[in-house]
Amino acid sequence: MAKKRTKVFRWLGQGLLVYGALVGGLYLAQRQILYLPSLHPPVPQQYGVSAQAAQNALQTTVTEDGLSLRGWFYPPVNKDAPVIVWFHGNGGTYADRLHAAPPHLAHGRGVLLAEYRGYAGNPGKPSEQGLYRDARAWIGFLQQAGYPLEKIILYGESLGTGVAVQMAREFPQARALVLQAPYTSLPDVAARTYFFVPVHWMMKDQFRSIDKIEGITMPLLIVQGTKDEVIPISHGQALYARAPEPKKLVAYENYFHNNLPHAQIADALSEWLKAHP
Repeated sequence: MAKKRTKVFRWLGQGLLVYGALVGGLYLAQRQILYLPSLHPPVPQQYGVSAQAAQNALQTTVTEDGLSLRGWFYPPVNKDAPVIVWFHGNGGTYADRLHAAPPHLAHGRGVLLAEYRGYAGNPGKPSEQGLYRDARAWIGFLQQAGYPLEKIILYGESLGTGVAVQMAREFPQARALVLQAPYTSLPDVAARTYFFVPVHWMMKDQFRSIDKIEGITMPLLIVQGTKDEVIPISHGQALYARAPEPKKLVAYENYFHNNLPHAQIADALSEWLKAHP
C-alpha cells in the first residue's frame, strides 16, 4: 500500500512539474503569442498601390517615448469632413486594412491607417501601454495636421478595439467610437483557448474594455458578425449592455471575424453620424 501511495505521489509530482513548465512557458511567451506583426514594411504593389501613391500616403509620427512610427493617411477631400483613425488587429500591418478604406473615402471621410510599434518595420516591441502611446501619437498627428478632436473618429478592429476604447476615455471630445469585432477583455478571449491555465491572473496585457466602456460619452457604434469564430458576438453584446447612450449594435448575420462587409459598415457609420451630429 505504501509503495502504491508513493507511486501516486510521484505521478502527481511529475504532473505538477509538467503543468508548471507549461504555465511558465506560456507566461514567458504570451506577447509572442498575442502580437503577430509582419515585421517588414508593406510592399505597395502587393496591395495594388503604386510606389508613388504609397509615398504620398506615407506619414510618420513620434511617440512620447521617442519611437518614430509609419502609417498611411488618406485625407478627406473636404477638410471639414471627419477622419477615421484605424487601430487594427493583432496580425499583419496597416496595409492589410487598406481594402476597408475605400467605402469610407466614398462617404467623404478621411482614413488614417495607424501602425503600432514592432509592426511593419516600426521600431519597438508591442505591449498594451506601448500601443496606447502609439495611438496617442497618431491622434496628435491628426490634430497637428489641422483635424480637431471633434472631427476624429476612433475606429478599433479586434485587438485594436481595446486601444480605441482607451483613447475614447482619454479623448472624450472625439467625434465617435466604432468597435469592429470587439472583446470584453483579452483574458476573456484567451480563456476560451487556454481554459486550463489561470489567464486572468497571468496576462500582462489585458485591455479591459468592459471596465472602461461605462465612461464613454461619445456616440458608440459596435459592429460584429453573428458567426464570429474568434471573438463571440456575446462580447459585443456585453459591451453594448454596459455602455451609455447613444449607442448602437449592428449584428451582421452569417459573417465571421475577418469577412465583415465594409461597405455596409461605412453606410451604417454614415447613418449613425447623421443621427448624432
